[in-house]
Amino acid sequence: MKNSVLLALLLCLLSIAALASTSDATIVAPETFKITAPCAGTLLPFDWLQGDVVSAEDILFTYQTTPVYSPDAGKLVAVYAAAGDDAGRVQSRYGALAVIEPVHPLYLAASNSQAYDDDENKYLHAGEFLYLKNGNDKGTGRVTSVNGDNYTVEVLTGPFEPGDTVRCYRDSGHSNDSETGRGKVHRYPDITVTGEGRIVSVLATAGTPVQTGDRLFETLDILAAPGQSLSIPAGVSGVLSALPVTGGQTVARGQLLCEIQNLSKLELSIELDEMDLPSVRVGDSLSYTLDAYPDRTFTGTVLRIYPLGSPRQNATYYDVRLSVSGEVPLYPGMNGTVTIK
Repeated sequence: MKNSVLLALLLCLLSIAALASTSDATIVAPETFKITAPCAGTLLPFDWLQGDVVSAEDILFTYQTTPVYSPDAGKLVAVYAAAGDDAGRVQSRYGALAVIEPVHPLYLAASNSQAYDDDENKYLHAGEFLYLKNGNDKGTGRVTSVNGDNYTVEVLTGPFEPGDTVRCYRDSGHSNDSETGRGKVHRYPDITVTGEGRIVSVLATAGTPVQTGDRLFETLDILAAPGQSLSIPAGVSGVLSALPVTGGQTVARGQLLCEIQNLSKLELSIELDEMDLPSVRVGDSLSYTLDAYPDRTFTGTVLRIYPLGSPRQNATYYDVRLSVSGEVPLYPGMNGTVTIK
């Protein structure tokens, strides 16, 4: 009698085992965040690599700005653009982003027609240094161009004003026999500073002296939003699962910069054969093992069943997601096996 009971129990266990099947499974991160370029521009070099773990506050990328330089030395007398402005709109209204008054703002439009009667006094040279006089006012100048009997003198020193008629001499003592002619004082046009794009920073203030090549503004692509930060943070914690850009690369607005997988929310993805699909329902508890922990068995709950199957070798497989245990460290890509009863 006892042998009969044992035999029946063994046959029952064997029949249960025969009904059970297994499916391959992989740990996955179901939440992937895509970071795209907020505007066109060039990325500064960075050290991130695909597979790196990042925190939400980490700066992943930084835009390289386009500088706007001072075209000449002088005094910055007006600054019209502010951070966030569209450079084109500012220039349409004011004609420039900023205005520089030249170091030497005055010049003489001179002629040798009243030079001392000496051929040498009527023959001027570009670059020549002259002494200037208007009544008791004295100064100096430099010949910048010669065109026949006419020549231009940049006023270097002297209390002259536009409209004054000034005599030019080669002699510092202003002797009559050294006079090379006379000219009327004019003012050079102010120097305009222009640029393109969205102003992200203003680096100089009105009233300050500037030198040629000084950086006055920094700009980004015009489609950048006003107040656009130059830095792009991760925003979420996780692992860089895709990094299709490199430092120094120029990117377009909306271009994918990277993808970040959320490591705090992992699931077990099961490749479930269509023959086993009727045996599984959302909410079921299934046991599974992981290759990384071969001596342990875990239990998870079926979270969702994706209805779109993947045909392969005369069968169709469905992606079934299972909750995972937090008892051991888990990472995307870990392989395991799920038992289906």
